[in-house]
Amino acid sequence: MIHIILRRTIYFAKRFLLPHIKLFLLAIGTGMVVAWSSGLGIPLMIKFVFPVVFYKAGNELPEVFTYVPWLKELQLERPGMVLLMACVAMPLVFLIRGLAIWINGIVVTVLSTRISADLRIQLFSKVLSLPIAFLEKRRKGDVLSRILSDTGAVLGVLTSVANDLFKQPITCMTAICTFFYMMFSSGEAGLLLIDLVLIGLAAWPVIHFGKRISRKALSASTDYGRLNTVVQQNLEAIREVRAYAMEERQIREFNSVAESLCRNSLKVIKYQRAVIPLMEIVTSTALAVLLVHGRESNMDLSSFLAMATVLFFLFDSMKKAGNTFNRLNGAQGPLQRVEEILQQPDDMPEPENPVELPERMRGEIEFREVNFEYEKGKPVLRNINVHIPAGQVVGLVGSSGAGKTTFASLIPRFYDVTSGALLVDGVDIRKMRTKDLRNQLALVGQQALLFSGTIRENIALGRPGATEEQIRAAADAAAVTPFLATQLRGINTKLGEGGNGLSGGQRQRVAIARAFVKDAPILILDEATASLDAESERDIQRELEKLSHGRTTLIVAHRFSTLRHAQRILLFDHGRIIADGTHEQLYATSPLYKELYDRQGIED
Repeated sequence: MIHIILRRTIYFAKRFLLPHIKLFLLAIGTGMVVAWSSGLGIPLMIKFVFPVVFYKAGNELPEVFTYVPWLKELQLERPGMVLLMACVAMPLVFLIRGLAIWINGIVVTVLSTRISADLRIQLFSKVLSLPIAFLEKRRKGDVLSRILSDTGAVLGVLTSVANDLFKQPITCMTAICTFFYMMFSSGEAGLLLIDLVLIGLAAWPVIHFGKRISRKALSASTDYGRLNTVVQQNLEAIREVRAYAMEERQIREFNSVAESLCRNSLKVIKYQRAVIPLMEIVTSTALAVLLVHGRESNMDLSSFLAMATVLFFLFDSMKKAGNTFNRLNGAQGPLQRVEEILQQPDDMPEPENPVELPERMRGEIEFREVNFEYEKGKPVLRNINVHIPAGQVVGLVGSSGAGKTTFASLIPRFYDVTSGALLVDGVDIRKMRTKDLRNQLALVGQQALLFSGTIRENIALGRPGATEEQIRAAADAAAVTPFLATQLRGINTKLGEGGNGLSGGQRQRVAIARAFVKDAPILILDEATASLDAESERDIQRELEKLSHGRTTLIVAHRFSTLRHAQRILLFDHGRIIADGTHEQLYATSPLYKELYDRQGIED
């Protein structure tokens, strides 16, 4: 268990700590000052300074005079000066300790906050760069939980334990060294052996409960991800939940996950809280042993107080270090879930020597012996060989699950082909930078996904830096301009999440305007009008025909009415292209195409 924590700690330290090495070294330095002043300065002050303060003429000279001869001479000549120096020593030690604690607390808090911000940014960047296939296998709520909740949990632990993370282990080691020195200098070897056994006992609850804390923390983090998923699903499908009277069922599901989260979280707290009482029992036992031994060996008060102080700082630092260790164990669940994302291998790496693309490609597309499968052994596309000349409008039709959407999704490299090659303008897309390839594409999907912001900002997403004239021209071409008059601030109207405030047809027009302003040579229309009513579909279809003019266009369609302007149609069935031609040719020669078309004609 410890080696896993060390491995994970080293990994995160290299990735997130090294960029802030100066702050880290300052934290270490101030932590060492605190540790030395606590574990060494205060005990030695009690041992050597207190006897000077309470020294009376005629008594045996304090031990410190044997180590510092000039103090002995000063005591004989000016005893008041030595007393003043002794009295100043205590506030001086605590002043140094207090300043170091203050600086250490600020530095460590800044360091932990910056590390947490870096962690959250890198995790979000990694999620956006991961293949779509990886994200499709994960629940959105779980991924959201990892980015927000798990990183938040890591920040909480870092902030609360950061001060002790460096300070307590150093204090513990300093106190142990001071204790060894005092034991050997006084010849108390037996007491040393007894306290070594007690030190070992003090470490036992940390190790014993640490494993359980780590397991339960991982379960709690997983439960939190499940809880997030349940909430997200219900908010996204609130109409369906209400329409099918599913409220009680969904509440039961939420309650089940919430109860599991509560049980695991309480167990983490129970194990964490058990460590401190056990270590305090061991500490009091060690002090009791010292008390008995000091009485039997006629130990002087200053030596006893010094050793008791060392033991106090030793076991107190062990207690705090143990608590820190167990809180870190509690963070292992979130850290493991974060690490899983950060270390996820890239199955679609960028080429080492990418082909430099022209500013605007022609848009010629070619599939050569392409096979594709989402899961090994379950092919979705089989032996696809097709050439699409630049500027051609091609419809993709077939039954649900035939492979047409997958075919279109390979072109922007949302997925990599399993075998074969996909070429654009004669260049394998795996030899292009993904960003360069996607700059040559525009996509209009079934659901027009708009972002929070103004209508202008949503249109301009198609081309960052687009001029006002280009944005207005795109709005005109997509028939966005007519409905802007009904908006409070026209094109500068702010939209809610997902484009709330606009109708489905209006959102689709904004998405089309985004494609217009991008002016890419390749256009993919994936069921772009499937969610619209017949009247809205007719209106949008006119804009789509204007948009596809002069571009290589792929139209994924269930409604044949969207293929009126297609120059060519590819018919898919069970992952194969079984027919290729114009509407007239396919209707005359393909029974499946005729059946699909006639069936829809009857419905319409």
